Amino acid sequence: MKSLFFIIIVLGNFMFKRGYAQPHLYKQLQTQLILAEEGDTVHLPKGIFFLEKSLSLESKKNVTIRGAGMGKTVLNFKNQKSGAEGIKIANSRHIVMEGFTVKEAKGDAIKAINVVGVTFRNVETEWGGTHDNSYGAYGLYPVMCQQVLIEYCQARGACDAGIYVGQSHDIVIRYCEVEKNVTGINLENSTRVDVYNNLAMNNTCGILVMDVPTVVVPNGGQVRVFENQVVRNNLPNFAPAMAMVAGVPSGSGIVVVATSQVEIFANKIANNKTLGTGVFHYDLIGIETTYEKYNPYPGEVAIYNNVYSRSRLSPAFHRKLKDIPFKPNRIPHIVYDGVIDPAQKGQQVLCLRNNKTLDKFPLFANINAASGFKRIRYQAKKYDCSLPRLKKVWAGFE
Repeated sequence: MKSLFFIIIVLGNFMFKRGYAQPHLYKQLQTQLILAEEGDTVHLPKGIFFLEKSLSLESKKNVTIRGAGMGKTVLNFKNQKSGAEGIKIANSRHIVMEGFTVKEAKGDAIKAINVVGVTFRNVETEWGGTHDNSYGAYGLYPVMCQQVLIEYCQARGACDAGIYVGQSHDIVIRYCEVEKNVTGINLENSTRVDVYNNLAMNNTCGILVMDVPTVVVPNGGQVRVFENQVVRNNLPNFAPAMAMVAGVPSGSGIVVVATSQVEIFANKIANNKTLGTGVFHYDLIGIETTYEKYNPYPGEVAIYNNVYSRSRLSPAFHRKLKDIPFKPNRIPHIVYDGVIDPAQKGQQVLCLRNNKTLDKFPLFANINAASGFKRIRYQAKKYDCSLPRLKKVWAGFE
């Protein structure tokens, strides 16, 4: 038995070093997921494992998928031959994923769709190497879900978003680190969201709150982004040309596009070379399309009690924003396009209060995009107001 055990260990180490697939492990794990019953925990063993197919869990209730810890249990999909994700969870209730790493998935790392009550805890996703749009689009990717909790997770290298939540509601994202993605955290067409105590660093855009017109759920809102550190998000944008996020300029801290009822407060927003916070109509960032049951205008955005600072770096406004005639010493921390919904004249689109700058750059500018960026206004007095505070979000099972 000792000799056989030794041979297995040596062979396993050889396969690990060569990056060979381990189909026996895939079959074992997928069988456990298929047979899992309510209340079961599927244990992922400690080690680095190379898988050629997606793992999937469907139509289950109260199931936990648990590894030995981030970096201790590693599922590597660099040789993946089938499946659009590393792991896919669908049509389930109360699913917990914790304590493992997913690397180099062919598509998205972990996708959850139509799940009520999904937790990602101490989960890591990563693509390495040179950044290009051959990387997977999303690291953690819950879509059309309810009661989403994402905490103590890490996501790196996605060509769209490290952490993405789309067309979902009742969402909490906290204590996470996102780095080297096009967007660190991307909230899209989602409602009732709290994003707090996260570190977004060295992405193209740290945090993006965006509604797009080409999905089933037309608009989101009631989003709070607070007490985050959003620093040095100056990575060149490597998203595919037709991706929604391809229009977001490198050097963006927190950006709001076409979403209403958003609070951005008590964040540290530092050394993002293009803008600290942006508030934009969809057409300035997104892909042109017709609008049906969709409002492309942002509204009721409150930005307060944030601290802004920036080193003297050259901004990277591009596409429709590239012609803004900012002087080098007049690039503001908060950029508002000034585009007003004609059907909502008189509505308070933007409120600014008690934000602090630690440098000599202006705090604010209305770039007056509708007039071709003529007559940029730096005075923020018109926007010194407050909006009704949004309620704390409960994912339902924190």
